[in-house]
Amino acid sequence: MKKLFIIIATITLGFAAHAAKVLPPEVTGTVTDISGKPIAGVAVSDGIQLVLTNAQGKYCFPRLPQAYYVHISIPSGYEIPLRQGQPVFYKKLEDRPHYDFVLKPLKNGPEKEFNLFLLADPQCQWIWHVRRLRNEGLADVKAYGRKCKGPDYAITLGDIAYSEGFRNTNYLLPVIREEFAVENTGMPVFQTIGNHDFEYPLTAVEEGSPTISIRRNRYFEDTFGPANYSFNRGDVHIVSMFDVCFETFGHPGKYHGDFSDEQVAWLEKDLSVVPDDKLVILCVHIPFENAVKNSPNMQRVLDMLGKRSFAKIVSGHTHTIKHLHYANGVSEFVAGAMSGSWWWSKNCADGTPNGYAVWKIKGNQVVADIYKGQNFKDDYQMRIYKGDAEFGGEYEKFKLEHGSNSILVNVWNWDEGWRSEVYENGKLCGQLEKLPITGEFSAPYNGGKDWWAIGYNVGVVGRGHSKGSTRNNYCSKNYHMFKYNLQNPDAKIKVVVYDKSGRKFSCSKITTADDYATLAARPQYPVLPGWEE
Repeated sequence: MKKLFIIIATITLGFAAHAAKVLPPEVTGTVTDISGKPIAGVAVSDGIQLVLTNAQGKYCFPRLPQAYYVHISIPSGYEIPLRQGQPVFYKKLEDRPHYDFVLKPLKNGPEKEFNLFLLADPQCQWIWHVRRLRNEGLADVKAYGRKCKGPDYAITLGDIAYSEGFRNTNYLLPVIREEFAVENTGMPVFQTIGNHDFEYPLTAVEEGSPTISIRRNRYFEDTFGPANYSFNRGDVHIVSMFDVCFETFGHPGKYHGDFSDEQVAWLEKDLSVVPDDKLVILCVHIPFENAVKNSPNMQRVLDMLGKRSFAKIVSGHTHTIKHLHYANGVSEFVAGAMSGSWWWSKNCADGTPNGYAVWKIKGNQVVADIYKGQNFKDDYQMRIYKGDAEFGGEYEKFKLEHGSNSILVNVWNWDEGWRSEVYENGKLCGQLEKLPITGEFSAPYNGGKDWWAIGYNVGVVGRGHSKGSTRNNYCSKNYHMFKYNLQNPDAKIKVVVYDKSGRKFSCSKITTADDYATLAARPQYPVLPGWEE
């Protein structure tokens, strides 16, 4: 018994000594180029504190027990460091004090223009989702990047995986990480965390960080790096932050858009070292529009951006496209999803094709933007329906009641500054009229939703056909649906729209239920689990 006591005591003391290990009092290091030349003025952070490197490229700040990474805000004049095809601008904090960063200068200095690819909601729940992301999504990103003039960079807007409830699929994150490697995408891809990327179920929080969100996002951070960070390209400062606040331990579906006080304080420090003539792009998952109404911290961030001369927000989450313009001059772009209606078809519930957005940036201005449907040409920007068409399938049918003498047009990337023309038999006869945003779920179907897309997702595939909790996901509102009353119902129609940069898009095809074949994407493998039926 005495020997057993000694063994137990020794083990206990060993654990106690390990738990009591004293961390270094400071985090120090240098930032240099590949020749060893120090780089001054680089922002270095642990996600809480932020300092600039001095003339010798050195930095130093106190070691905080809750800090997880030390990371830099990559300066504009240097290449994005890569490891295994991924941006690597961070180092995990360990029981040592010193962390150095080495950067390679861009051959011609800071870029005067570049393309920013915005990839919202890849949302892979099964391995066949990953295969579709690879073959339909990222292959298209790589091919389109080759056609775009100038260097390309990309950032996701959250929901990389699809954990939900007690179905934990964030084990796919390392698999998806490999798909996002530069050799597969043609460009460095940065990541933003979404509500489906967190760890479920959660039974304990991390010691030293007693909050729900901190523990839940650790798996994401171990895969992709910090959840709050920034980097620079040309005259643009890009910030990525997580804005998901879980309300309880036991209900992963109970969350809202929000920032913590610590996040707001970190963003204030980050932006304080960014000149006002730089364009700031804040990347988040949950849109500001509704969250800002109930969150003082979301409002603080919006006010912070409004004080800058050039600021934009990009988000995802809704699987629909929406352009928002706030009173303080800040605009927000809510991007359509790469997964569309959760990979059940090839379109989102608002009719937007599965795809991604591309911003052409010159200096501190977004001079052109386009929403690129996956495996479509980039001039595919709208779809036309007859006002009395019927859509759907075996589960449900939807008969439009706008009248036989009208057409409906879904222009998915429509924004302020766009304009339209409608031609009948080659003659300019008028312009499109925007339909009000409606939330109807039952007849008469005379509102502004895209019932062709709903007809496929709900009526043919059967998603949300019973009036359950997911019905709204597959019958979502449309913010870019238009109507035109024909002077001659038998005329040959052509609709032309012009975006803010003056680029012209036209369409004459009337889309019908016969075109559902273009959306077919039923999986051949695997057999779907019973809980998804």
